Amino acid sequence: MCARDANSRFSGGEFQSPALERLVRCFGRLPGLGRKSATRVALHLIADPQTGADLVDAVREAADRVRHCSRCGAITEADPCAICSEPRRDATLLCVVASPIDILPFEKAGFYRGRYFVLGGLLSPLDGVRADDLPFARLATRVEQDEVTELILALDASVEGETTALYIQRLVERHGLRLTRLATGIPVGGALAYTDEATLQRAFEYRRQY
Repeated sequence: MCARDANSRFSGGEFQSPALERLVRCFGRLPGLGRKSATRVALHLIADPQTGADLVDAVREAADRVRHCSRCGAITEADPCAICSEPRRDATLLCVVASPIDILPFEKAGFYRGRYFVLGGLLSPLDGVRADDLPFARLATRVEQDEVTELILALDASVEGETTALYIQRLVERHGLRLTRLATGIPVGGALAYTDEATLQRAFEYRRQY
C-alpha cells in the first residue's frame, strides 16, 4: 500500500492535495510510469470519476480471482489452468520460461502444442536471486511425473539466462531427456549492417545448411 501522510509538507513539484499526491505516487510505482505519466493518469481519473470507479472494481476483481497455476505457474483464474487441463497437449514436451508473460507469444503464434513451466525469474546472484529462490525442485518433479522427453529452454539471451540454462542442464542431465534452447540470431527483416556483435556471433554459431 502506498504510504499516506496527510500532515507531510509538500515540496516544489508536489500537489497541495495529499490524496492526489498519494495517487500520483501509487501510479508512479508501476512499471513504465514516471512522475509525469503518473500525474496524467491520476488527473484523468479525477476528471472522469466513472473510469476511476471502473478501475477500482477491475483491480479488486483481479486481485480476488487471478492466481498462478499450481502446476505450471501461468496466470489463470481456474486452477489448474486451461493449458495444463487440455488433454490434447503433449505433456512430454515442456517449455521452460522465466515469466508468465513469456507464454503469451507462444500461444498467440499457435504452433506449440506442449506445456509450460514458469520459473518466476532467472538466477542472478548479484541481485540476490539464487537457486533456492526458484522452483527448480518442482521442475525436476514435473519432469519425472510427466515423463518429459524434451525440455525446451525459452529463456532470455542474457548472462542470467545463460546461468539459469546451465543450472537446469545440470539438474536434468541424469534424466536422459532431450534438452534444447531457442535459437538466437538476426531477426526476420533485420538489417545485417545494424546487427550488434553478440547477435551476429550467435547467428553465425547456430548457422545451418541451406
